[in-house]
Amino acid sequence: MENFPCTYFRFSTRYPESGLRMQLGRSYVHTAAAQAPDQRLFQLSIPGLQYFCDAGGDLTAVTEPGRNMLVLENFYNDHKLAFSFNFDHPVYGTLVCKFNRPLEIPEGVMGGTGVLEEVRVELLEIP
Repeated sequence: MENFPCTYFRFSTRYPESGLRMQLGRSYVHTAAAQAPDQRLFQLSIPGLQYFCDAGGDLTAVTEPGRNMLVLENFYNDHKLAFSFNFDHPVYGTLVCKFNRPLEIPEGVMGGTGVLEEVRVELLEIP
C-alpha cells in the first residue's frame, strides 16, 4: 500500500458521534456503546505546495516530493475516493486512510513561481 506523500502539514482530528444516545421521556437519556471502532476524520492543511519544472520547462514530480503539488495530484488521481493508502500520523502512527473529499487545488500565489495557497485535504480513517 502506498504512503501519503506530503510531509509538511498541520492537522486536526474529528471523532464521530459513536454509539447510540437517545432522549426518552422525563429527562432520561438511554446510551449504548459503539459496536465498532471510531472512524476518525483528519483535516490536513498543507502550506507551501509547489509545482516544479525541470530544465526543459516541463512539470516534474522528482523535485522535493514532500511538497510537490504534482506528486499529490498524481497520488490523488491514483486513489481518488475509492482506494486506501497509509498515512503517517504524527500522533497515532501509521493509519490506513482514504480521501474523504475530492482534491481541490487552490490558486497560485502571485509571483510565487508555482507556489500555491494552502491546500486542504480530508482523510477518512479506515479502522
